[in-house]
Amino acid sequence: MKTRHTSPAAQALYHVFIAPALSKPRTTQHLLPPHNHIRRFTTTPLLRAKTRAPELRTQKWDAEITARQIYLVDPVTNILRDPETGALPPPRTRYDVLNSIDTKTHRLVQLEPDEPGNRNFMPVCKIVDKKESYDAEKRKAKAAKTAKKLSARSSEMGMKTVELNWAIDANDLGHRVEKMKGFLTEGRRVEVVLASKKRGRKASLEECEGVLGRLRAAVESVEGAREVEGLKGKVGGFATMVVLGRPVRDIISEAKERGGEEKEKEQGREKEKVEEQG
Repeated sequence: MKTRHTSPAAQALYHVFIAPALSKPRTTQHLLPPHNHIRRFTTTPLLRAKTRAPELRTQKWDAEITARQIYLVDPVTNILRDPETGALPPPRTRYDVLNSIDTKTHRLVQLEPDEPGNRNFMPVCKIVDKKESYDAEKRKAKAAKTAKKLSARSSEMGMKTVELNWAIDANDLGHRVEKMKGFLTEGRRVEVVLASKKRGRKASLEECEGVLGRLRAAVESVEGAREVEGLKGKVGGFATMVVLGRPVRDIISEAKERGGEEKEKEQGREKEKVEEQG
């Protein structure tokens, strides 16, 4: 076999570059991080959806009613007893009433609590339209929210302030008075601050009495508004008075009346639409 010889230059290159690399121990390259750094499988907790609080009811609905026989309020007249005789209607079975209604749109509601131990107890029940019941609850919640808002207006925290100068001119006084009347109409509590400018013209006693007269006339012009704190301080100097606007109950009653009128108009439009289609 013929021996293969290499040149001195090739041997030198071999000893410089190849031999050192071959003499080093081979290391294993890890594609994955060390064991203690491996991210283990975890489950992320589901975000909790916002849900309504469970509804608290004092009345039983549909299958919750345990009595076999019931007295049913007339669905048309919404009356239980006969107007002339005062007699109760013949009792009906709960099963029969539930089978006679569409439970998707109506429900049977027990209007009075059970009487434990009374085997002959027959509760008074009523068929309720679900949509009408929902609308009524919605109106009730809206009225409560409105009442809370109005109560906050009439409290000291919701008090408005109107500042006046005793020597104010007629036009500016008119604007301030109308602003105060607007607050009073909304049922707000208003603090009126009266003062005189240090370098301005000093008002006469007659002018001061005229300003007070305009303010009190404005309060009297708003039904239900009144002074809760009379004038405190010095006429012609620094003084304050607090007035309270319309009572909250009057504003709520007015809002209910407007809501009833709107409901009647809507029902009238629906009736006309049905008649046109018919």
